[in-house]
Amino acid sequence: MNKNIIENNFNLKVSDIKLLDKHFGTELYLINTDVGKYIVKILPFYMENVKNEGELTEYLHNHGLKVARFMKSKDNTYVVKTSAFQFTVQQFIEGKSLSVNTAPDWFISKSADFLGQTALLLKDYEGLSIRFGKEFFSTKTVRRKMWQYKKELIRAKKAKDVDIIPVWEEQIRHLKKISKFHIDTKKLTYANSHGDYHIGQAIIHNNDFTVVDWSSACRLPICLDVITSYVFSSPTCATGEIDTDGLKNYIRQFTEKFPLTEYDIKTMSYVLYFWHCMCNYRPDELADIPDSYKDIAKLINNFLNWLYDHVEELSEQLLE
Repeated sequence: MNKNIIENNFNLKVSDIKLLDKHFGTELYLINTDVGKYIVKILPFYMENVKNEGELTEYLHNHGLKVARFMKSKDNTYVVKTSAFQFTVQQFIEGKSLSVNTAPDWFISKSADFLGQTALLLKDYEGLSIRFGKEFFSTKTVRRKMWQYKKELIRAKKAKDVDIIPVWEEQIRHLKKISKFHIDTKKLTYANSHGDYHIGQAIIHNNDFTVVDWSSACRLPICLDVITSYVFSSPTCATGEIDTDGLKNYIRQFTEKFPLTEYDIKTMSYVLYFWHCMCNYRPDELADIPDSYKDIAKLINNFLNWLYDHVEELSEQLLE
């Protein structure tokens, strides 16, 4: 990242630039300027509606939520486009992030409250796209993916790749399981939310936190953000087993701010399992996972194996 590009587009004098992370076509830089520290995020052009993140975080900030705000350019835009990429400049938040399944009790409680407040504040917010709709949860979509995986399994067997064969077989086993699910999207509560809300998106400072990375914000089955944020935070879920009592308490705290229906609660275990199966890394992508994502990838695999045996049981227990 060239500091001249930043200075030409923002009212900043850059003294230092440091690469923080690089993955999936995105680069994150920490910059020191004459008015403080900022985060510069470089994004590929295929990521559309990037300006939505700046607008959304400003809306949330103005309504009292602690989020990382974005700086507007000299042209009064949240996103600057060059011939090679697009980029944003956002507030640097002092603090630290926690690893998966290391959240203290205060964090888990505050997390449920924050997520409920977010859904409530964004109830009438316009402009966010719908994700995980009827087509996503269809048997047809699952079978299409299963067909692709079976082809890859045949190739692996022909190549006698003994390391990847059992991984393809395991993924196909999960796809067969979820192909039998019937998730009625008409009964699910869709709400505007973070879209990728988990422990790694919170910057901790003095027993409080600020939520960052709203690039996945969307309208989705809100029960997915609820259960995902819990299982990636709670130490009781560190081995991939979901602690029912802890999750029930998390749901109760969330619903103090935003309602869930009985169907949402009954179905959230199926929604989580389905989502992990359909959005998980392909077996032939595992070797290329960035180090910062490997713990999460391993945890997801553990959740899949546990849910294979316990998804129905978890669903029933959540309604007790």
